[in-house]
Amino acid sequence: MKRILILLLLLTVGFFALKKWSPDTLRKIAHLIPHSGKKGDAPEPQPALPPPEPAPVANQSSGDPKQVPSSTPAPKTVTVDKTAQVVVLCYHRVEGAAGGALSIAPEVFEQHMQRLKDRGIAVISMQDFLAWRRNEKTIPPKSALITIDDGYVSAFENARPILKKFGYPWTYFIYTKFVGTGGKSITWEQLGTLRDEGVEIGAHTASHQNLRDPRGKNAEAFEAWLNDEIIGSKQLLEKKLGVRCSVFAYPEGRYSAKVLDVVKAAGFEASFTVYGQRVTHGANAEKIGRYAWLSRRPQDMEMALNFTGPLSPSEAEPPAAAELASAMLLTQPANGDTISDSAPVLKANLGSLGEFDESTLTLRLSGVGPVPAKFDPETKIIEARPPQPLKPGEYTVFVSAKSGQKKVETQWSFKVVPAKGLNATLNR
Repeated sequence: MKRILILLLLLTVGFFALKKWSPDTLRKIAHLIPHSGKKGDAPEPQPALPPPEPAPVANQSSGDPKQVPSSTPAPKTVTVDKTAQVVVLCYHRVEGAAGGALSIAPEVFEQHMQRLKDRGIAVISMQDFLAWRRNEKTIPPKSALITIDDGYVSAFENARPILKKFGYPWTYFIYTKFVGTGGKSITWEQLGTLRDEGVEIGAHTASHQNLRDPRGKNAEAFEAWLNDEIIGSKQLLEKKLGVRCSVFAYPEGRYSAKVLDVVKAAGFEASFTVYGQRVTHGANAEKIGRYAWLSRRPQDMEMALNFTGPLSPSEAEPPAAAELASAMLLTQPANGDTISDSAPVLKANLGSLGEFDESTLTLRLSGVGPVPAKFDPETKIIEARPPQPLKPGEYTVFVSAKSGQKKVETQWSFKVVPAKGLNATLNR
């Protein structure tokens, strides 16, 4: 009897609980209800519990998106054209003859921009160029970078409207001690405007001096000065403008092994000289060549606009090919080098000029004129020696020939100093 009363009590409690508990909950606790195991004491059978309700799904008729299992998308593969080439144009002042030998008239600058468009040369941004080199993005087969150096306000007032007209991205290399000094210098506020418009701001040292010249400093002082000029200018641009300064341009294109070490320590992704080249995918990131405008040598820019001239060596080439290309581009003496030999051998590999008429090949030296030269058709190396000892000063070698009806040319420069002054000039 006692057991029957307990069972009735449990059934009463269970009846009220059924109204509040879900079927799933009841199913889980059913085994907890006591029973005697005897047929006579067994409770009356309970009605079957309904099956669990299915999980709610989105109402498709209402336009809700269908729920599907999430999955990680497959990474996109980028096909990079590693055969593409880039010419890098370099300007300084865009104000005509009043700006001196490094200045270009605005109307001539606009003509250059139009010629790029007419020749189907795509002007790309510096960041696209860097992404191409990192294999993250491809670029058109013939591309160009536009760079302006120093920090003259003519870039803001004259070049900027023209570049906007064509929709061309560009890079502005700044030497920081010139900013905001009045006269024809740009201001920090104007640089901020250019930054907001998407112009890439690069470093061009603090004071725009020859980085190879220690100027009487001892080794420790010279290294500290290089750090201030290279790393310090990068940090100041980043602090003042709130940008990441990714690129650097050597003043006058001059560098040395020590300078390259500091540039590498600064963390620049690419550094630029002023020795014009068609830049390849694997070109040395620390020595990217540029075609610089000089009013007395307009042919330099002609090579860029015609997409001709030397081809940069690739770091990925086999050693023999890389050495050959290096000889072709560094020449002898090297471009921008300072030497004490007053009767140097002048040598260059002309393989990048393509096919040309060897009978039209000439070598000229500034201040001297034509110099008799030997040319080896197999190695494509031209070699000459000045007929008279060279006086101290700067010299440019011009090598030209005809390819069909077109003239092809390459050139490089070097400086001669007395032997006693060489150690004070070079840092090697």
